Amino acid sequence: MPTLRDLGEIEVLRRLTADRSPAAGVALGPGDDAAVLDPSPGTELVATTDAFVEGAHYLPAWSAPERTGARLATANLSDLAAMAATPRWALLSIGARPESEVDALLALQRGAEDRLARFGAVVVGGNLTSVSGAEWASLTLLGEVPAGRYWTRSGARPGDLLAITGSPGRAGAGLALARRLEAGARSPEWQALLDAWLEPEPRLDLALDLASTGAVKAAMDVSDGVAQDLARLCEASGVGAEIATGEWPDDSELARASHSLGVPLEALRLGPSDDYELVLAVDPKRRAACEDVAARHGVALGFVGRFIEESGLSVRLAGGEVRALRPKGYDAFEGEG
Repeated sequence: MPTLRDLGEIEVLRRLTADRSPAAGVALGPGDDAAVLDPSPGTELVATTDAFVEGAHYLPAWSAPERTGARLATANLSDLAAMAATPRWALLSIGARPESEVDALLALQRGAEDRLARFGAVVVGGNLTSVSGAEWASLTLLGEVPAGRYWTRSGARPGDLLAITGSPGRAGAGLALARRLEAGARSPEWQALLDAWLEPEPRLDLALDLASTGAVKAAMDVSDGVAQDLARLCEASGVGAEIATGEWPDDSELARASHSLGVPLEALRLGPSDDYELVLAVDPKRRAACEDVAARHGVALGFVGRFIEESGLSVRLAGGEVRALRPKGYDAFEGEG
């Protein structure tokens, strides 16, 4: 198969931008110096970006290029979910080695485009550059939200309920199993946790429906770990949070991984994990409305604590004991905590 060096930049770019269909809101797409976009009347633009670096954010031995592209798109879609915004347009930039196969580049782009298309977004431009070390891909995603209706991290108040989607910790467990067991992690026993790591789903549709209830007062994407990201939300809102361990939804697969890895279940749930779930501050009076929305989407929504006046995070154990929780999660300059 041809490499980037074989074909050269101009031909590779031609293949990356070939056969583009017209898309809503795109006055001018790939092929010019910049894209021209037409936002919907009465909306505000929401912008986010994420970069995946080979060896740090994805492992080529475990993640095919198409799957990596889909995960990159999911990281951005999850950020828009945390803002209750609808995705529209994306810019994809790639740094690739000259000896890399062109088909791998096309597959990565296809993975990102297919995942974005499921939520109504399209790639409208980007950039391609040569690297000599680790390859990387960066996606910038633009979305829309009705004016003044976006969620933020700063709206939580004492008395609000602490809710979380899905079962955080599954992606982190999948990665830990892959590193610990290597080929043994490909056993059917661990497939669901590997999928949580390699093929995460953004909670975008759920978020947009939850926004219509008016119940959510603050929100944040959980991609660095529940404890760390919850601490960020609390700091932005000027509140603290108490997590009740007995209220966490049961997850037998995560419990089995906890036993196999020799890692406490609480550490998996609260620590570093690339889950792309959402942590929410919810009006107690509208809890039932949120539960109804989650049930319609088939997504677990656990009410696992509450926001309090005292700063910091704490955990209430099943026996009633309350202890402080030190937030620790993924750090790009340190790795996992």
